[in-house]
Amino acid sequence: MKQEEKFIDLVGRRPAVPLKDAIIESMEEAPKGTIFYYDLNEVREVNGSGIHEVIVKPLEWLYENYKSHEKFLILKNLSVEYDHLYNIQITCNKEKVSIIAQNDESYEVIGNKAGDALLELLNLTYLHKQVTARDLAKILDKKHTLIATHLTKLYEYRLISRQEEQLQEGGRQYIYSSLF
Repeated sequence: MKQEEKFIDLVGRRPAVPLKDAIIESMEEAPKGTIFYYDLNEVREVNGSGIHEVIVKPLEWLYENYKSHEKFLILKNLSVEYDHLYNIQITCNKEKVSIIAQNDESYEVIGNKAGDALLELLNLTYLHKQVTARDLAKILDKKHTLIATHLTKLYEYRLISRQEEQLQEGGRQYIYSSLF
């Protein structure tokens, strides 16, 4: 006898609230630097209310707490059959949040919180895996301070990570990294 596959649906606010609460509690307790992955392989139906509770609210928590909680969230295995990307995109655009969706070794940014200028830097960061503002300023022939400001925004939006490095000549710089 074939065992029935178990799926979950993220439809409606009421059933999603306990899941959201458990997720945020896990985020609070996880060590600094944790990257959370939502594997949507077992998720079928999604709608705006479920997405808002389980994706948007945890993202907002990450945005609000980025200084004290160095944590990130990535989506994986979005289903074409169940229109995950379409539904998540609509809700993220409406709520002005962005999240990375990983597909094998490629990625897609869902949501329009990061504009075109930021997306260009994000793409270069993911291409090179690690960059500094100086590296990207040189590549793009732009001012270092502008690039540093944009990279900081991407970091605050939890789309890239960063580590501080002390320079031998004095001062510091940040090394920005892709999340995978």
